[in-house]
Amino acid sequence: MITRPEPHGARARQNYYWRVRNHRTPLRADHACETWHIRHGHPGGAYSDLGHGLTPLEHHSPTLLTRRTCGRDDDQYRGGCLACDWEGSITAGPEHAAFNTAIEDAHDHAFPDWRSLPTTSHRAAPWDLHRNRVVWAQITAGYPGGWVERGAPLVVWARYRADLHQPPHGRRPRYELRIPKPRRDEAFVSNVQGAFF
Repeated sequence: MITRPEPHGARARQNYYWRVRNHRTPLRADHACETWHIRHGHPGGAYSDLGHGLTPLEHHSPTLLTRRTCGRDDDQYRGGCLACDWEGSITAGPEHAAFNTAIEDAHDHAFPDWRSLPTTSHRAAPWDLHRNRVVWAQITAGYPGGWVERGAPLVVWARYRADLHQPPHGRRPRYELRIPKPRRDEAFVSNVQGAFF
């Protein structure tokens, strides 16, 4: 077997993963899941072992890379970009924290000021937001120019402390980043301080 370092960049890593998984390469890998690859369900994570989809996008687009080192508790995550070879730092630990941190890193790369986007509590059916043009227009009015077209995330208040960020899918064409609500006493103190100063 030939030993060669893994490629860099989300698209190249996904192609390499499928080549290892389908035994189409003499390159050394113990298990396909131990190679970095785009997590199933995230942008760019479709089947691609023959080089399909390797043409970069015209704008930065976040995705999530993952690999398993030992058991399920040892999964590692890092943010990736589908337009360039950028990869975030490796995060590990409790799944929800590591998973969310990696996705947030990818969004920091693709949409640097995403944390200042308007936050919504509209939870009835997030995919219906795009159909409800009035509500969608109200939410995206605070987005920088061109971000909606590039797939900027929808920032939603989390229901639970361990809510995972949700990847795009057919009925929701962008990431849904779930951030914790500020505690009531923190929100009250900041509002009162703003009123006094």
